[in-house]
Amino acid sequence: MMKRMIVVMLLLGINIYAGLIEEGVAEARKGKNVEALKLFEQACLEQKVAQGCYYSAQAYAKGTVVSKDMDKAFDFYTKSCDIGYTAGCMVVGSSYYYGRSVKKDYNKAEALFQTACTLGDANGCFLLGSMYDLGQGIKRDVQQAKEFYTKACNYGSKMACKYKQQMLNN
Repeated sequence: MMKRMIVVMLLLGINIYAGLIEEGVAEARKGKNVEALKLFEQACLEQKVAQGCYYSAQAYAKGTVVSKDMDKAFDFYTKSCDIGYTAGCMVVGSSYYYGRSVKKDYNKAEALFQTACTLGDANGCFLLGSMYDLGQGIKRDVQQAKEFYTKACNYGSKMACKYKQQMLNN
């Protein structure tokens, strides 16, 4: 009996979380972007819904709903990654990789790309492959590069398939 109650509570909780995102999207479609952002922030901060964090980050990064605030955007992108949203990991990882809004840090970029790759993100795997291929911030390792290019290719990256093939031909 207790197990059933827990399952029902979990399912209701998931629906509530998804409901905030759906409500936010509906508000945005009506042009009520400030209300939408409040719902996304609530989903992120109170209920740890990664998509809410990501949408909040985009609002602060673009500055169309609220004043542009890259620090807040970065915090929300980081929260979305911490919860397991690969797009957030890619934004934060790319920021460290290219030194956008933060000091360039290949070690942090590598860790974030690894997280994204592990979660099935083709771009995360591709960029890891590139880092190993070029020896950017890590020791050059052609075998590791091939493995990450292969993963990225398997996840659908045509560019990774091309790079993997070029490495096999050399």
